[in-house]
Amino acid sequence: MKTSFSKAMTVLSALGIAVTSYLIHQHYAPVDSSFCNFNDYVSCDIVNKSEFSTIFGVPVSIFGLLTYIYLFVFSLASMRNKAWAKKLFLPTVAFTLFGLLFSFYLTYTEFFVLFAVCIFCLTQQILILSISSLLLISLWHSKKISN
Repeated sequence: MKTSFSKAMTVLSALGIAVTSYLIHQHYAPVDSSFCNFNDYVSCDIVNKSEFSTIFGVPVSIFGLLTYIYLFVFSLASMRNKAWAKKLFLPTVAFTLFGLLFSFYLTYTEFFVLFAVCIFCLTQQILILSISSLLLISLWHSKKISN
């Protein structure tokens, strides 16, 4: 993976860590304590405290945080140890694409089930889409070079 892609992924995953950390905090905070509750449609609390915001009682944002921590460590390590990064590159792409698909499910749930939008959730979803795109471009670029 190119160093410029790794640096971009480091920044994006650090932002993901910040956003999901806030979402975890807000999941446990009292209702109406989020500054992103504007109305019944644009409301972090409606989304972040819904029945869809947990899996087996664990907030989805914790899984997001763990994902971004992994991606942050991977991106830093890929700049320092190319051999290690090469071994973990394809599993990381697959892991990230799974996260992206899950993110699409959550976006669908926001818009078409809850009829509410969480600005921080959407920000996180844009971040995972961006990281996935970087990884896919990097994969395409590495296949192009090897041919």
